[in-house]
Amino acid sequence: MTLTTTRDYAESGLTIREAMLDHAKRFPNKAKRPDHILWAGHRIKTADVFHVPQRGIVRAEFLSAMEGVEQGFDIQLDGGWVELEQGEHVPHLRTWKDKDFDDVVEYPFFSPDERLWVWNVYKMKYPGGQIVEEKWTENAGFWIEHISENERIYHCSHGMATPPDFDSLVFKVRVNP
Repeated sequence: MTLTTTRDYAESGLTIREAMLDHAKRFPNKAKRPDHILWAGHRIKTADVFHVPQRGIVRAEFLSAMEGVEQGFDIQLDGGWVELEQGEHVPHLRTWKDKDFDDVVEYPFFSPDERLWVWNVYKMKYPGGQIVEEKWTENAGFWIEHISENERIYHCSHGMATPPDFDSLVFKVRVNP
């Protein structure tokens, strides 16, 4: 049996994480598997890849965030780096929405494979008061508003949202050569 369509998981009773696992089972050939699941008509991902020039500037801006959950985003360059203000090169940049800091970050980058990865992150509070920085758990995911080839807006749900809430964090990423 060859599947050619994806299932809309919004009414399935599954979390986004469980739906992603079901999706992988339904499409065992990773090369032919759609890179998203459907959720209420939106294409939901847990990570996104930008095709970028080897060198450029990445600019990210928080547009909105719900109160009560600490949220942010990661930018990762496999084998490359983001250059911080003091000249330090890091392959992975985690940025949190914080009222004490500017909502915009902008850094030079180098990407030898011409790919820049993006996903949302959040802090989960566990019984006993333990707080853990997480990604890709339970109902974490996002749909993407494609503004242009170089600019996207991410509408994110954090992992603890039940049901998923794709307005819990909204941020924009723009890549300039």
